[in-house]
Amino acid sequence: MSGVLAGLKVEMKYLQHDNEEQAKKTRELEQQYQEQAAKLAEQAAKLAEQAAELLTIKSRANTTENHVNALTRKGEVKPVAFSALLVASGSETVGPFNAQTNLIFRRVITNVGNAYNSYTGFFTAPVRGAYHFEFYLHGHGHPSHATAASLVKNGDPVVTAHEHQSSLSVNPANAVTLLLEVGDVVFVRQWQNTRIFDNGNFHTTFSGNLLFIM
Repeated sequence: MSGVLAGLKVEMKYLQHDNEEQAKKTRELEQQYQEQAAKLAEQAAKLAEQAAELLTIKSRANTTENHVNALTRKGEVKPVAFSALLVASGSETVGPFNAQTNLIFRRVITNVGNAYNSYTGFFTAPVRGAYHFEFYLHGHGHPSHATAASLVKNGDPVVTAHEHQSSLSVNPANAVTLLLEVGDVVFVRQWQNTRIFDNGNFHTTFSGNLLFIM
């Protein structure tokens, strides 16, 4: 009997040890579950916050759009668009000059909003917004003179069109969208020691338009 009791005691100790190990693992699993639940709750809170921000942004965008539409209907925000040609008539080779020279596109095709000045070659932004500009150049190939100009904003070059070959015609061009403040000035400036040509076919042009106000 004593041997049987001793064996039972040993088994009970093993069972107790197993129970303690199982209880420890259960506690660890519960802790992991609580941590995961806390993370999920945190992620859910962030998603809810982001959703609220998106709703706020959408509401603001709708308000802005409605405001712009209302102003447009009232005539307070007018469309702005222009296209101008380098020469008014005939043919002309402009340059080469010893210094960079502002180009004046004298023949105006379109000037909705009257933001382009054909006497100065300047486009002046009437409202704060995003504007798109394009300029196309034409030239005759020459060993020493390229055909090149830059689009300039408030005196600083933004993008450039440049092409140089010794013969035949060249047609460099470029385009850009700019965020302009009221009163910002955009124009085209010819590089020094370059030549630009135009005639009645009107290859050399400068255009721009207001995409939307900001």
